[in-house]
Amino acid sequence: MSFDRSRPVLVVDDNYAIVRIVKTLLDAQGVREVDGAGSGPEAIRLLSKKTYGLVISDFFMMPMNGIDLKLVMDRRPDWKRIPFVIMTTKEETYDRTKFNRAKIGRILLKPFTAETLVGECDLAAADMALT
Repeated sequence: MSFDRSRPVLVVDDNYAIVRIVKTLLDAQGVREVDGAGSGPEAIRLLSKKTYGLVISDFFMMPMNGIDLKLVMDRRPDWKRIPFVIMTTKEETYDRTKFNRAKIGRILLKPFTAETLVGECDLAAADMALT
């Protein structure tokens, strides 16, 4: 199962260059509506205003990291079912307990290609369909 490219995608990263790169890669895959947020709190504001079909979030951000964003999303029934992918570096994945605590199964390692980005997004959507 692939993610629904007709639904808006939210990309959350405090490095706006990464947001632009992900937007460009998703646009090339037929995703026409991609919003960017520079922090977890900004993502929460956007989630409150629009229904997203996918959230892609950086792990390491301040004041709220990607895991904390996912935990907030899981407390809202309307956000809990949104497929979620976290972006991080290999070094940040050594302690899997923090990812497991938030039930994050899809990790996109930086740097990534368009194929790995879309692959993780598709897998996140498939995971959500199974739950």
